[in-house]
Amino acid sequence: MERKTFYIENTLARKCPQQIIDAVKDFDEEIATLEKKEGLSFIIFKDGKSNAFYIECHINADVALPLIDFEPALDIEEQPDYKANRDLQPLHKAYIQMQNDAKTGRQFSDLIIEYNNEYKKDKPLKLLGGQHRAKSIELALKDKNIIRPHGFKIYFALTMEQRAEIAQISNTNIQISLDLIDRLAETKLGPRLRDFYQKVGLLKPNQDFADRRNPNGIITTRLARTFLVNFLNGTNYRNGNDLNDKVFDPYLCKTGGIDSVYEKIIKNKKIWDSDKLIEAGKNFSELHKKQIQAIEKDPVLKKYNEFRNKAISAAVISSWALVAGLLQKYPNRLKKFYSLVKESKKDPLNAKAMSEARHVSDPPTYRGLATRSDKKDKGRTAQLFLFYSDLQDKKKGIDEDVIDTAIAKYEANKANEEFRKKERKLK
Repeated sequence: MERKTFYIENTLARKCPQQIIDAVKDFDEEIATLEKKEGLSFIIFKDGKSNAFYIECHINADVALPLIDFEPALDIEEQPDYKANRDLQPLHKAYIQMQNDAKTGRQFSDLIIEYNNEYKKDKPLKLLGGQHRAKSIELALKDKNIIRPHGFKIYFALTMEQRAEIAQISNTNIQISLDLIDRLAETKLGPRLRDFYQKVGLLKPNQDFADRRNPNGIITTRLARTFLVNFLNGTNYRNGNDLNDKVFDPYLCKTGGIDSVYEKIIKNKKIWDSDKLIEAGKNFSELHKKQIQAIEKDPVLKKYNEFRNKAISAAVISSWALVAGLLQKYPNRLKKFYSLVKESKKDPLNAKAMSEARHVSDPPTYRGLATRSDKKDKGRTAQLFLFYSDLQDKKKGIDEDVIDTAIAKYEANKANEEFRKKERKLK
């Protein structure tokens, strides 16, 4: 009996577009699946959440691997150079176990593929999920010549939005990081945020945001958004007369998708051309680079990644950006603030001194300034930058006295704020 290429599932998929049917036929002609070899038909399914069409099949390792694109693009048309997948985690115990299992002949399933020959035509199997499993299969083939059929879910004619969603949910063996979800969501919005950070130097040309916190000092999407939001919040602050006496709470963007505050801000397309924002970004980039360079030169301090990457800690980046925005109306203070990098003889943030800073009200478990992302740490760090900007030529950098005084100032401001609240209740 002649083989029927496919059946259409009789629920959601019953109205299958001709484009999908043609793509499935093309896939069947090009790819030697186990189903085709055994005369079995595919079933076309439709995912109820994303409305994407797919089939499930099995392909031998030696057939599939040469055709797999391990770094497919999420946005093929506008951002083809930026991949959908995270970086591999070679030391993760689950990945090591996968490699060992593959070399003993284990078969894997649910490798997530988009069949797409619009680009990289020699590698039409675009891997959207299961890259650790796929790499384990590749190593088993290379080292042990293990050839087994593995289970694939093949999607067809995906939109960019469908591709992004599928990439987010596809990997279950090694938990997907929230930073990767942020990066995928940002790619859906377009390249503007990434272009901005490449322009100011916090990302290298063609470099993407980090998919997790990392020792290399590559900024994550969450922190990139946080910088932008706080700078604009600072520039929009109206009551500038009380800068030194105000308790500020820099904003930390939410993670795991799109932050609502950030989403609202970027509706204004003109922000990306702001000379003041670009200047702030370049100055912060210099701070981050100088901090890394200074710590790398210190044989004792370079052991501490938190000192090296102090500038992109949540408390520092949010506070620095807010203060940069607040000082736009005060050119002398802004100049002093931006001069920190050039005037510092060692690491500009004096990370060791910050880590040792304490207030009498702090609990024994307090780990020093800008080590956490809570309101107190962010507020104290903002006060430090504001205090430093008002010193003019009295101090060339941030030292222990500046840090201790700024923390004391923050606590005094907080006490005064609480006093005024209670006083108003009495009136």
